[in-house]
Amino acid sequence: MTGTMKPMTMSDSASIGVYDVPPAGERRGGIVLVQEIFGVTEHIRELCDGYAADGYEVLSPALYDREEPGFAVGYTGSEFKRALELRDIHPVETSIADVQTCVDALKDKGPVFVVGYCYG
Repeated sequence: MTGTMKPMTMSDSASIGVYDVPPAGERRGGIVLVQEIFGVTEHIRELCDGYAADGYEVLSPALYDREEPGFAVGYTGSEFKRALELRDIHPVETSIADVQTCVDALKDKGPVFVVGYCYG
């Protein structure tokens, strides 16, 4: 099971990308998977896909889309430096609100869990 990046309107009316993966088989719950500082990378998408294979509907918001749409980079050199810069300029309160928007999108269908990696 693989997901797709879809636009989602956040509580501040900004539209950001969200990696959205439906559950394989019967839905066990929802998960909001919070990205690393490196964005919604291939690694993060693979984690989302894995949770979906276990029956979870998964949303992973691209938290830096307001600053740099589609941001997803590697773990070294100038990419690492840019990830740190975005981490420092992106308000953590905005990230919290975006995660809450994703939780709200899932909560009417059953339990929702939040898991974070690095930034999350």
